[in-house]
Amino acid sequence: MQIVSWNVASVRARLPLLKTFLCEEKPDIVFLQEIKATSENFPFSELKKCGYRSYIHGQKGFNGVAVLSKKDLQNQVIDMPAISGDIQARFVQVEDDNLIYISVYVPNGNPPLNDLKDTSRLAYKLEWMQAFNNYVHQLSTCQKPIVIGGDFNVIVHDFDVYDAQLFQGNALILPSVRAQFSQLECMPLINTLRYLHPTEKLYSFWDFQQGAAQRNMGMLLDYIFISSILKDKLYKSGIYKQYRFMEKPSDHAPVYCFLDDF
Repeated sequence: MQIVSWNVASVRARLPLLKTFLCEEKPDIVFLQEIKATSENFPFSELKKCGYRSYIHGQKGFNGVAVLSKKDLQNQVIDMPAISGDIQARFVQVEDDNLIYISVYVPNGNPPLNDLKDTSRLAYKLEWMQAFNNYVHQLSTCQKPIVIGGDFNVIVHDFDVYDAQLFQGNALILPSVRAQFSQLECMPLINTLRYLHPTEKLYSFWDFQQGAAQRNMGMLLDYIFISSILKDKLYKSGIYKQYRFMEKPSDHAPVYCFLDDF
């Protein structure tokens, strides 16, 4: 069973590449982030032709998450509890008989360029992450295992970015943000990438500017977590870096893990 998470930076702009990826790699479950589409313009039929059903929480022009699956899923949830009045599409949950699947797009948290003293986006990011951690903690008490894939917008370790000194003060690397992320790793969850590659320098994002991909000026922002009860079934994880260098790519590459079938 192959599971993938990919921030596609617009599902419509990336549709040819996404279809190529699905045909070549044939994942069973795909978590998408930043789809930037609503139900009215999401390519359900195109992806169905590739053999995938789509479950989305969309938003016009911004954010948006989805789960693609080779088989029918059920019990779709798009509203994560604990953040009142939140209108940003950053969470979708579905399940089958064996697993609960969650795709998330964690807020970036950096201030607008025209007001660098504005801390409201960071406050929202921390509130969102705490609410998500609380929700996952509650969910982890149920008997059905969980799989979470997403763009977490956190540089967890200094070696997860090409030059940590350049990012001091950035919302991706702040101690308060790292502390929220570490709560996930303290739960009965396994970080599939770091479980098998604990100290390897791995990147999943390269900016479109300054030839960042060609110069390997990247950072690791994307992860897949699984309930710890599944850890003995985990046998492979990594990043499909080659899709960052194909025609009209996203600035993120897909991350993946493989589990023994059950």
